[in-house]
Amino acid sequence: MAIEDLVTLTNGLTVTACGHTLVCDRARITPVRNDAIEMKFLMAGTDVVPRLRLLRERVLAATPDEVTKILRRVVKSAIACR
Repeated sequence: MAIEDLVTLTNGLTVTACGHTLVCDRARITPVRNDAIEMKFLMAGTDVVPRLRLLRERVLAATPDEVTKILRRVVKSAIACR
């Protein structure tokens, strides 16, 4: 998967957490080092902005489904169920 495709994959991704459907929006990709990127995005309707770092080679070797699973796990861990 190309790193440029992460924004397209993330924006509009829906995640169900704590009985609510959340939508990822405004994804930003920033190079951190030569071998990694930082990704952050807004959860629409909230003030939650999950962030994660991924190795470039991990992204390049991953399928869109694998990246989607990673993003969903990150969102669920960022949303505190109360």
